[in-house]
Amino acid sequence: MGTSKPYGGAPSGLVPSWADDTAPGAATPGGGGAPYAPPGAPPGAPPANPPRIPAAAPDPAAAGRLSVAKGNFTRFVRGGDSERLRRSVAQYVRNGTGSSRNAARRMGASRGVGARLLQVIRDVDQQGAVAALQKLNLQHLAGRPAADVFLAMLETMCPPGGRIDEAIARQAMLDAISGLADDGVGTFDLMTGEQLSEFFQSFVINTIEGRVVADIGEHAIDLPETVDDVEHVLEQLHEFVSGCVRGRLGEHFDGLAEKSDQQVKETLERIYVAAFDLVSAMAGDVK
Repeated sequence: MGTSKPYGGAPSGLVPSWADDTAPGAATPGGGGAPYAPPGAPPGAPPANPPRIPAAAPDPAAAGRLSVAKGNFTRFVRGGDSERLRRSVAQYVRNGTGSSRNAARRMGASRGVGARLLQVIRDVDQQGAVAALQKLNLQHLAGRPAADVFLAMLETMCPPGGRIDEAIARQAMLDAISGLADDGVGTFDLMTGEQLSEFFQSFVINTIEGRVVADIGEHAIDLPETVDDVEHVLEQLHEFVSGCVRGRLGEHFDGLAEKSDQQVKETLERIYVAAFDLVSAMAGDVK
């Protein structure tokens, strides 16, 4: 399951198996995990702050442009009409933000975390999982379950306590991590390229859901009377976005192993633009 709660940095309940098993010289998990090291840094290099990409500047006219999308989202929540959901999300992209490119620019912290995840996937493809973990100062997690490894990455890429933009990225990655067990994924070292791609696509899908809820559904999801009803609304949104996007971004992974860090960031931008194109196109002509 993807989006399962409002985006406020709520606890996930996921506990890594290495929580009480810290390797010598490594930071304790309770202290935020291993320090972030930029790609290409030699082992033992001083840690650096993880890169953060600011969200697009607020637009004073945005509220008016989003009003129709908000109205349709509210009607979807009240009546369960899936057509209202499709129209709402398409209106959000086309009218609310103005274009898929503008919608992608609103992803802010999700673009920063997404770029780092793509760089990790590239490094695994280039040099193998152990070398990729060494670049992140997470070599002590070699052979550990994939969920443990990604949780450690999460604590350095997107620590708790940030803005709503950062909370969206953090929750999206937590949801993607929770899906690893459902998919029967074992250790990080043995993940295939297809499994890494699936994990990344789950992250992208979950961040889009989180951005939509934050921008046009924040108050509407308070309307259902029970938690189960809220879960059902968010599950419908997840199924719609996932149905539009999953499995349709493969071309953007071609040649990833040969790309520089800057080219990976550019690829990430294209992925979000393509994802919003797909989400918007599924509703056909809307006004």
